Amino acid sequence: MDTIYDLLDSKHLEFLEDVLHGLSQQQKSIPSKWFYDEAGSHLFEDITRTREYYPTRVETRLLHQVSEEIGQFTKQLNVLIEPGSGASLKTRILFESSLNIDTYIPVDISEAFLHRNALQLQKDFPRIRTIPLVGDFTKSLPPLGLGAHDKKLLFFPGSTVGNFSPIEARSLLRSFNHLVGQGGWLLIGVDSTQDREQLLAAYNDIQGITAEFNKNLLKRANRELRANFDLERFSHEARYNEDDHLIEMHLVSDCEQTVTLGGKVFGFAAGETIFTESCYKYPTQDFLAMADDSGWRMEHAWMDDLESRFQIFLLRAKPG
Repeated sequence: MDTIYDLLDSKHLEFLEDVLHGLSQQQKSIPSKWFYDEAGSHLFEDITRTREYYPTRVETRLLHQVSEEIGQFTKQLNVLIEPGSGASLKTRILFESSLNIDTYIPVDISEAFLHRNALQLQKDFPRIRTIPLVGDFTKSLPPLGLGAHDKKLLFFPGSTVGNFSPIEARSLLRSFNHLVGQGGWLLIGVDSTQDREQLLAAYNDIQGITAEFNKNLLKRANRELRANFDLERFSHEARYNEDDHLIEMHLVSDCEQTVTLGGKVFGFAAGETIFTESCYKYPTQDFLAMADDSGWRMEHAWMDDLESRFQIFLLRAKPG
């Protein structure tokens, strides 16, 4: 009889191994990158439109305000790379500005979602060659197929850098530096908001979309890995860690229960959690210190002055 290991392709085997490893730890966890199957990607886009989730609203407004200025700083660049591109909605703002981009490389782990959005972008912006790349940007990406004279701008909006611990964020920023190479630039959104009530509301929207997004991890494990999570026995919870400037997302077991996955049985005590995501809210100086350590020099910064401390930084790779 075939086991679950015999039935999975390499991507799903990686998913299985990550979940088995995470559930075997004292603090059970599932890596946040597995949020983004097609359903999860759509749910995240729904989250960004909720009243409570300010980062997308604020960053979008900022980009509209400063995109022409960004274009003046980066007019010599012709390639835009976007790791974790999602629906590429903010990218459209840049395409409509004065950037001289002729090639766009969106990178995403959700293949169907990526290709559908890339096709639409190619129709809407025919002057820009769109080359979708399926991959996990936290790992080595395949060659981008660019020429030696291409000048690159890496776009990393949404304060996605906040999903990484300080050590992980430094490593990620170094990998971005290597990806764009000599003369490359990085346009990155960073949320430095520290208001506890505002943060907790942003990750606990009243419609329950964030809860559905979080629990989709378990639904996905049931569907793709033949797990038997009872979704009605888990609840979404967001916590604010003030000392580390961090929102933590958890799935809380509402009762004592067991879950079977990959031939293993995992016990849950009532109140025990699965840690699913970190959302660091890096203070400005902390982020700039990380960027400097990772080979970046700040060229300019723009900050929201209406409802948060969300910032957009334009960084340039240091020479040498």
